[in-house]
Amino acid sequence: MTIFASSRGRARTRTGRRGFRLCAAAWLALAALATAAGSARASSPDQLEDTEAKSEYAYFTEDRHALDHLVGDIKSFAESADPLELYAFAHAEFRRLQLAASAHAPRDAENAGNACLAALDRRGAALVHDPEALALAAACAGYLAEFGGLKHLTAGHRRDASLEAARGLAPANPRVLLVGGILGWFAAPGSPAGRAQARAALARATGFFDAVTATAPGAPTWGGAEAWLFVGRGLEEDGNLVGARNAYERSLLVAPDFAAAKRRLARLAARR
Repeated sequence: MTIFASSRGRARTRTGRRGFRLCAAAWLALAALATAAGSARASSPDQLEDTEAKSEYAYFTEDRHALDHLVGDIKSFAESADPLELYAFAHAEFRRLQLAASAHAPRDAENAGNACLAALDRRGAALVHDPEALALAAACAGYLAEFGGLKHLTAGHRRDASLEAARGLAPANPRVLLVGGILGWFAAPGSPAGRAQARAALARATGFFDAVTATAPGAPTWGGAEAWLFVGRGLEEDGNLVGARNAYERSLLVAPDFAAAKRRLARLAARR
């Protein structure tokens, strides 16, 4: 979530290839609809990709100030009629949410999470047909649900419903697998079965990230580096330090500035 893995492999199943093609087709259709409707979209696909890259770089380098600045620059996206601009804004707020949560700034994290969901909700009924947006909504709601309290019970329900819907639409989408794997990882820290299921989803995600060779213009590409990071964490838990190191190095091949992966590698080196 630079970002994402360049794809050299092939999807292992017919279902996986079909799921990705359907997802890419959906994003192409969305872009076409926005153009046909005459919505004034100021952002070209290259500009949207640049926005994602800036969000990712700030996240990987843990630069909250840069993310704040970026969100200010694209604040008009939050009121856009274009689904791609709404997604780009929500993604930037998701990265703000993650960094704020890591910095133990719950108010900032909650504000970012709410902004993420508000942008996606501007899609209206169309949201339920977009697995990419549903996966991002599940991720933002998942963080909000962790803050506790009655208000966040609603976020927990939204997390679960959004993820289930995304899986139903595109079970082989790498970001759907990634979000499901990460949410499952943190939801079942004491459950071997739950952790194994989460790890399997994350391992599948890396395969599909590697297999993706193209996306629709302006469509999301983030997630590959994080998938490899969590695969490495699972291997490290097993005591497979060589495998963990390889996974962290794969993460850094995707995103060379990923601070979390660098820290993990440094800790492994210190254990020798």
